Amino acid sequence: MIYARMHLISLSPPVHLVSGISLLLLCIPSSDALIRAVYNHNGISQDFDALPSHFGPSLHREGLLGHLVEAKPANACQPIDTPPPANSSSTAFIALIQRYDCPFTTKVLHAQQAGYHAAIVHNVDSQALVTMLGENEAVKESVSIPSLFISESASTQLRRIFHYDQTAYIILVPECHWLSCWDAEPNCQSHPQRSRQGLLKQTFPCLPTRCHLFNGIHYLLFGLTLVIWVVALYVLCCL
Repeated sequence: MIYARMHLISLSPPVHLVSGISLLLLCIPSSDALIRAVYNHNGISQDFDALPSHFGPSLHREGLLGHLVEAKPANACQPIDTPPPANSSSTAFIALIQRYDCPFTTKVLHAQQAGYHAAIVHNVDSQALVTMLGENEAVKESVSIPSLFISESASTQLRRIFHYDQTAYIILVPECHWLSCWDAEPNCQSHPQRSRQGLLKQTFPCLPTRCHLFNGIHYLLFGLTLVIWVVALYVLCCL
C-alpha cells in the first residue's frame, strides 16, 4: 500500500505537466480570417487570406456580406467619401483602404464615420500579412466596425473582380476554433440570404476548408496532444 501510494505521487508531476501542455495546445486560438469574393452573375467564388485587427469588434460568427468600395482618398488618412446609395437598408458596404501614411485605427475610424460596415486594409508593394494594432486608446475605443488586412495581390484581384462584375459581393468569414467545427458543415450557396446590416442568416457561410478538424497546424496540434496522452497512459499503466 505504501509503495502504491508513493508510486502515484511520483507520477503526479508528469500527469499535471501533460494536462497543462494539452490545455495550452487545445486553447490556442486561430487568428486568421477569410475573404470570399463571389461573382453575382455565375456564383463563382475566390478566397483570399486575411488577418483581423487587434482593435474594434471581431467578425460575427455568421460572417458579413457586403459590397466592396475603394476608399477616396485611397489611404483614408482624411475623411473618405460615403458609400454609394444602397438598394435597401440591408445592404452593407466594406471599404478597401491602402496601407501607410497614418495609423490603422485612423483609417478604420474614417471608414466607420463615412458609413461603412467594415474595412479592409491592403499592403503596398508586399504580399505580407500584418496584424493591425492601435496605439491611441481613445481612437481604439471609438472603432465599432471590424477590420481585416490583406496582401497587395489580393487587393489587386478584388479590384479586378468588382470591375468585371459590379454586382459581385464579398463575404468576410472569421476563422473558427478547430473544436467548434465538429458539427459545422460546408454551406456554399451561390446567393446566401441576407438579413439586417448584411449579416448572413445561415451559420458558417461557404465554410472554408481550413475550418475542418484535420487541416494544417490544427492537425499537428491534435496529433501532438494525442501522442502526449498516449505516452502518459502508457507510463501510468505499464511502468
